[in-house]
Amino acid sequence: MAQLLQESKNSFMEETKSRVRGEKSSGMIVKRNDTADTAVNKDDASNNGNGLIHERVVFESIIQRVQWTKQQCDDIPANQRNTVQKKLEAATDLPLLLEGGVAPALQTWLQNSPSDAAATATSREYPTCYLPPSKSCNVTTYTLIIMSHTTERLQTFMDPMSSMVDSWPGMTEVIIVWNSPRDTLTNVVNEKENEYANKLLSWDTDTTHPVRIFFSLEHGLTNNLLNRYHPKVKPKNEAVMYFDDDGPFWSKEAMIDGGLELWKRNSNVQVGGFPRNVRFLSSRMKELEKVGLQQSIDLIVKDQTNVGVDDGTGPPQFTPLCRNVTGDIVEYNYFVFPDYAAHVLLPSGTFLHRNFLCFIWHPAFEELREYVLTHKTHPDDMTVSTLVSHLAGKAPRTFPREVEVKKSRRLLSEIVSVDNDTTAEEYEQHQPDRSHRRLLWKQKNWGIMREEAINSILGYFGSIHPGTVGWCAGTNYQQVNRRGVPFVCRPEKPTSDLLPWLQDGGVGHNQC
Repeated sequence: MAQLLQESKNSFMEETKSRVRGEKSSGMIVKRNDTADTAVNKDDASNNGNGLIHERVVFESIIQRVQWTKQQCDDIPANQRNTVQKKLEAATDLPLLLEGGVAPALQTWLQNSPSDAAATATSREYPTCYLPPSKSCNVTTYTLIIMSHTTERLQTFMDPMSSMVDSWPGMTEVIIVWNSPRDTLTNVVNEKENEYANKLLSWDTDTTHPVRIFFSLEHGLTNNLLNRYHPKVKPKNEAVMYFDDDGPFWSKEAMIDGGLELWKRNSNVQVGGFPRNVRFLSSRMKELEKVGLQQSIDLIVKDQTNVGVDDGTGPPQFTPLCRNVTGDIVEYNYFVFPDYAAHVLLPSGTFLHRNFLCFIWHPAFEELREYVLTHKTHPDDMTVSTLVSHLAGKAPRTFPREVEVKKSRRLLSEIVSVDNDTTAEEYEQHQPDRSHRRLLWKQKNWGIMREEAINSILGYFGSIHPGTVGWCAGTNYQQVNRRGVPFVCRPEKPTSDLLPWLQDGGVGHNQC
């Protein structure tokens, strides 16, 4: 099965390769700074010299992936269909997104929207989007974005944010995306909250301070979790770091020494330290994921992570999710944060190139954003991770969210493993802290509503990337897992000297 899919994909990618060569000759793939409406400023630089890929090329690639996926689903033998006993439970009254629906949405936009050459100022109000470069080695500064709407959380995020501003190198801009009216900051009754509100407002008016407030409602936006990704926010740096207003907030060693350096080597994907994965239930999907994940590991170990749309060769294939043909569904695993085979990054502690903001709010994806706005769980995390992976054509990258300053003396045998097949009861024994899963544990049916959302969003694209590769790939710290995801990284909390991309000769080090 995996071999047949690979042969089919090779044929598909050869067609894409020819098309990309043609687009390069016609100017659809541009060198950085060759056009005024690219989201990258003229003073941004990268050593890799890659061209920026035009949105039309990206959209056509997604359409072809959906068409390829449909072909694979239609060719599945009858004895491999409807093997999943579990049925998707309707948790809300919102219908699922159309399976493969992203393709007709993009086709409609391409047909109705003029190309850059034919567009005029009145015919095209939204800017042209370009994929970011595969590497951004010369980037040394970054923007922190925190979104909030209530003064109750001001102290929670302002105290750690102040510490970051004072001590983290390269943080030249902090944007607070405020999703409530301005007077919620100017008219505060609670004395402590008022103190923090006044401090935040004073920073905003101080032109020498890196903090500024983006009042969403004053820019024509509504209270929407996707506002932190809106291009109107206009971060001045290529590298954008995100934290939730209630945290958790991680150390400089994890975020800057580890995360930012990994992002610089992989700036065309989402990079983060809070991964979630979905469980595949069909044997077909499990087999394809296993093959794709190993191919991803091999590419990373060989320092060949930046193949993709740039040269038409492509990373490992996405796994078709054939809900209509085979009854396939997936389970959302909210018990663990796996290094390997994760599919979604929670927003807190992520890095994203600002070029992706243009795509996230692109008119072609209006149906997807509407789903986020109307679904009871408002699944912005699932949506952004899935969308960015399909734009990039490959999986996100992950780094350890906790990095020890001193070398850990814990033995591998002393480290508790919580794997992909952990049950709720087992998880409770090892992880009693529920602080970052309040909605999951407090709101009735939150878990099954999230599961409904992930199946809807993945089905809209028709396929799912092969999963993340852990920070320890290519090192002795990659351990075979006893069940669930195939590999884990041990120790869970490494010191920075164990991160391979920071060490001479380590995996990924020579990418920058």
